[in-house]
Amino acid sequence: MAGLTLSGAGSGLDIQSLVNQLVAAERAPAETRINKREREINTLLSAFGRLKSALSSFSDTLDGLKNANTFRDRTAASSDEQVATVTASSGASAASYTLDVTRVAQAHKLTAGGGSYGGQTGTLTLEIGQYDAGSNSFTASQSVTLTIDSSNNTVQGIRDAINDANIGISATVINDGTNDILSITADDTGTANTIRISASGDSDGSDVDGAGLSAFAFDPTGAGASNATEVSQALDAEFTIDGIAITSSSNTLTSTISGLSVELKSAGSSTLTVEEDIDAAKEKIQSFVDAYNELSSTIRELTKYEGEGGNNGVLLSDSAVFGMDMRIRSIIGSASTSGGDFSSLMEIGFASDPETGQLKLDTTKLENALKSNFDGVGGLIAEYTTQISDYVDTQLGTDGVLTTRTEGLDATLKDLSEQRDALELRIESVRARYTAQFSRLDSLIASLNSTGAFLTKQLAGLPGAKG
Repeated sequence: MAGLTLSGAGSGLDIQSLVNQLVAAERAPAETRINKREREINTLLSAFGRLKSALSSFSDTLDGLKNANTFRDRTAASSDEQVATVTASSGASAASYTLDVTRVAQAHKLTAGGGSYGGQTGTLTLEIGQYDAGSNSFTASQSVTLTIDSSNNTVQGIRDAINDANIGISATVINDGTNDILSITADDTGTANTIRISASGDSDGSDVDGAGLSAFAFDPTGAGASNATEVSQALDAEFTIDGIAITSSSNTLTSTISGLSVELKSAGSSTLTVEEDIDAAKEKIQSFVDAYNELSSTIRELTKYEGEGGNNGVLLSDSAVFGMDMRIRSIIGSASTSGGDFSSLMEIGFASDPETGQLKLDTTKLENALKSNFDGVGGLIAEYTTQISDYVDTQLGTDGVLTTRTEGLDATLKDLSEQRDALELRIESVRARYTAQFSRLDSLIASLNSTGAFLTKQLAGLPGAKG
């Protein structure tokens, strides 16, 4: 019926327009009520979504502060960074160390070839291992034998073969303007990375004469041919820390001093100092204050009261939401139960602005507290943020206010949708009823008009009737 156009041919009435107006009048009150309620519910859902987002952001900040180890950042400095640099890991002991470097570790480097190599073939055996100067002995840890033939019998070809062997030795080519010279270097420093090279089956007829492939030979013990030039010896670093003599194959010391990474640069002396990272701790505590203030502002905006007819907060009437800020504020203002050196957050610089309710941080007071008991401050912050985090997680959980409120609102929206569907069914029934009624009226009027016309015609034909 909704798609049928009724012209009112019998009555002259615009039946379609009449039906539409009557249906619209029937629909309007219920539809207006449903629309208004849907807008209210969606506004509330949006407000709860905003609150949930603020709580989630606050919770994320708390997660990084609940563990006291978060406040174990350390700074480290070297009095002479030309001698050594130093970095500290979390939890390193605050202390200072005297470092005296006799020598730094050095990588073994050779040069060979040049005018002494003219494309001969054979094999080159490369070894890398420990050279002991005291016993003049060499113990290989890795070795490879390279076949040099027509496919690679150039200085560049030998370079590529060494690099492809991947045994901790790298090669590059240097051209002196006349000849290509092979530079051969151990990838790592220290005597444990000494290079030994020997030739075999040299096509020039000699494996030791310094020409052909034997030009690349080198034996650190001197027992074999050593025709390559030793540019730098493989040396271990030698140094003392607080008078303790130490050697290292590497200039990067990661386990010599617990919690420190030291990079040796040159011979000399330096003092290595490790301290608590007060600036990093202050930043983390400030992040907690900022995150709380952001959440508090959101709650206050959503629950504000500006008088009758004012721009009041969407969640003003929800006491549970209003109570969230009060509960968190209560935890922040409570006394510590840990039995530590600090009895409350106020003792380390926290304060509440009586006008705005926002937290403030006395950075001077906080810095003094950190200097007097760095780990104690960290433990205190962890205590309070853990309590607050537990409360916030409850509010965000399945039984929390946000979940129960939004589930209730979603259920109301579903009910309103069902009401709208029911309204449409009722309106269609109303439309059909009005359409049927007006159709019958139209037929009746048409019949009456037809009868009237007939009677008029008959009466006009009676004797004595005037035209």
